[in-house]
Amino acid sequence: MRRSFWVGVLVFSVGFWGISLGPAQLPSAALRVYFTNPLAGLPLMNRWDAQANGVDRALIALIDSARQTIDIALYRLTMESVIEALARVCGRGVRVRIVSENEEALSNESAYQRLHALPCVALRTDALADQRHGRFPPLMHHKFAVFDRKTVWTGSLNWSERELYYDANNIIVLDDTRLAQIYTQEFEEMFERGRFSDDKYGGRVFTRLSTYDLGGARVGVYFTPSGAPQKIVLDAIQQAKRTIQIAMFAFTDDLIMKALAEARARGVQVEAVWDYRGWERFEDSEIDDALSLGIGVVDALPGLVHHKFAIIDGQTVITGSTNWSDSGFFKNDENLVVIESAAIANQFAQHFNALKEDTLKYDRDPTQPPRVTVRHYNTEDVLVRVEWRPHLDAPIDSYELCRATASGGPCEKIIERIPRYHRYYIDETAVEGRSYYYRMRARSGPNTTAWSNEFVTIAQMPSCPLVGVESECDCDDQLDNDGDRSIDCADLDCKAKTKCLGPSWRVAQGERVVVGVTPKEALESERQRYLGKLVTTEFVVANVREESALFRIQSHSDFRQSLSVIIFKSQAQRFRSVGIELPGAYRSKRIRVTGEFSEFNGQPQIVARSPWQIEIVGE
Repeated sequence: MRRSFWVGVLVFSVGFWGISLGPAQLPSAALRVYFTNPLAGLPLMNRWDAQANGVDRALIALIDSARQTIDIALYRLTMESVIEALARVCGRGVRVRIVSENEEALSNESAYQRLHALPCVALRTDALADQRHGRFPPLMHHKFAVFDRKTVWTGSLNWSERELYYDANNIIVLDDTRLAQIYTQEFEEMFERGRFSDDKYGGRVFTRLSTYDLGGARVGVYFTPSGAPQKIVLDAIQQAKRTIQIAMFAFTDDLIMKALAEARARGVQVEAVWDYRGWERFEDSEIDDALSLGIGVVDALPGLVHHKFAIIDGQTVITGSTNWSDSGFFKNDENLVVIESAAIANQFAQHFNALKEDTLKYDRDPTQPPRVTVRHYNTEDVLVRVEWRPHLDAPIDSYELCRATASGGPCEKIIERIPRYHRYYIDETAVEGRSYYYRMRARSGPNTTAWSNEFVTIAQMPSCPLVGVESECDCDDQLDNDGDRSIDCADLDCKAKTKCLGPSWRVAQGERVVVGVTPKEALESERQRYLGKLVTTEFVVANVREESALFRIQSHSDFRQSLSVIIFKSQAQRFRSVGIELPGAYRSKRIRVTGEFSEFNGQPQIVARSPWQIEIVGE
């Protein structure tokens, strides 16, 4: 059970969905785009001003310019300069309201204590909502602020130094009272009314929200899950005619992966820069499938490609806080911004191309120093693990790892001849409680690269419980923890569904996406050929059977040998929220279904977790 952190009284909110606001022509300065630039700091990552690339100055200027109110919805807020700026506005009588993720408040208690102590700040977290949602609660994952109810700051950046300096992030600033009002109402659903996730707006979903003219662009704003962000992204990909460019941290959505594969098959050029940590971290990542199809590269930054953006046909940008995942689309509190503007799309494309070219150069150039990652996950079972992004194509022989006790200091220990495809080293000689500074270089014959950036850590005793206990961390739990009658990644007890790491670079295992419509009969008669693959099929619904934990949409009266579509009752609200009433909505209809083909107790099935996996194509 997660502890609460300064949960305040939640008392008031005003709805906005009935308001109709007309468009207005505004100057281009009304829409501004910023990008952090971690590439500027390579190889040592110590050029803070260049890496922040003006983002910090723009943010502090907005805070300092506030005259009446600042409303902040942030997953994480630990940036010292921001806390100092908020202290300054307190001296001018500005009212500051903050809503944040409870786990982050607990993990960064010192920073949040300082925020809480500021006299003009009212701070809330989603702790009560977490308690209502049980063991796997949604995240308050927003990254937006509204200044004086007229200017919106949003994008992918949490307000922390680590993300400002090491991670690739984008920020959108919108000077528009209409959009500020929309964000304010989302904020007050959480801050005033204590509604998070699908509790917001009474559980309603709005699939056709308005867009607004702003600075020569059309801007649409959508929230999770009320604004149906999965449908917004899916429609954009399906309508793409020429190009799709993606920069993404977490990508686990089957439906979007299938849409990308089909876009590529119809001649759309699909490019991507996938985050290395997001690819490595999630067992159910779709990045493996994308790489197998030749879509994208895995980034080489020491930090994260923390973006969540796509550029469609050089005209439309989709960005915001929403990762392309089940949680991002259906559970968390997120916002998705859609901007129709060739000029804005060009700014994003330039940043995208810089990230892509850096990755290709790193992989091919043996003189490039290694990149030691500064973000580590699932390390509860070791004293110290140092991780890095290996060169993939460069003709290097091995890596050398230096351990020092001071930043830039002499190596007290050097680990030599680490194989070229390895991506981490466990330091079993570290001493508990001591600080260590690790850096690497690559060796090719007698030549070595310059040293990499540093990874700084304090060695701590492993905290992972023994195998078999309820909260084990080592990813071999074979229990059906989420009750969906299958053992899959969602059942892993380790934090954030982190996969167990191996020492070598992951290799994609072949294509998993079947483009086009696969006959139902082929799925049933050639099961081994299609198991575990993303397919689309069609059939006339013979029966809809309600069982204790699920609805079974059957293609035949005998479901034991014939294909069924499974909708778990725990996820039925996603269907009801868009007007699909189970069990009757699909009876006697011809449906087209997209999803992963699987078996349970010998019964062929496709599990539908999203209402947009099922399309009615005939009576």
